[in-house]
Amino acid sequence: MNRRRPKAGAAARRVSAEHALSDFVPRYYQVYVVLQQRIRDGDWTADAAMPTEQEFAARFGVSRVTIRKALNMLEEEKLILRQQGRGTFALPSARTNTRANFSGFLESIVDVEKRTKVRVLQFEQVVLPNDVADLLESPRGARGLKIVRIRMDNDAPFSFSTCYVPEPEAGMMTQESLGNRTVLATLSAAGVVPAIAEQRLSAVVADVDVARHLKVEVSAPLITLTRVVRNEDKRPIELIRAFYRPDKYEYRVTLSRDSGGEAPRWITTS
Repeated sequence: MNRRRPKAGAAARRVSAEHALSDFVPRYYQVYVVLQQRIRDGDWTADAAMPTEQEFAARFGVSRVTIRKALNMLEEEKLILRQQGRGTFALPSARTNTRANFSGFLESIVDVEKRTKVRVLQFEQVVLPNDVADLLESPRGARGLKIVRIRMDNDAPFSFSTCYVPEPEAGMMTQESLGNRTVLATLSAAGVVPAIAEQRLSAVVADVDVARHLKVEVSAPLITLTRVVRNEDKRPIELIRAFYRPDKYEYRVTLSRDSGGEAPRWITTS
């Protein structure tokens, strides 16, 4: 009996896809992300030394040089303290740092405005790109407002966003009225009521431009979000495409068990 064997080309493509991220993201940065998360989660206390470089190297299967580069990044962010002769210690303040949450309507608008500040890179009327026009359900060639901004907390930039607002809402905003506020808050103040939001989250690697603005390594992993907001008439009023540093954001939702029907399931709770 002849058994069917998978084509070598197909198998190679699967392996290539599975390892694409690790091939592009430097190994030391992968180690850095893992250690950073464990520090923030409180895996190591301030009164006990973390594992040595040699121990980390054995655990991750990498060289001590790779571990040292990851630890250097953590030290620059003041997430660890290295003391000669004593070892490396996690800083208590690192564990108290809270990350914004993607649940519900992305984040608390008021909270974001109070805790962060923005730098505007672009604020101008443009012809909407075709894919943007389609998502905003506007005619091809229509004009709208394009806003490119970096949002920062006390430590570092954490988001790079490009926002498009169609007419007539685009004419209701100025750079002065926007200020440090979110676009939605500014539109709401102008009398536009956001009612529905559709958003998608995914993972990407940082290109040169985004990496420069977010102060991360090229090919570092990022969270990307695409969101379309509609008004009460279900007409799109905003499209935002944003890149977020994963150390600053997390996805968290509350689930409740739906006991109806023959097959109970978990559903999101608003």
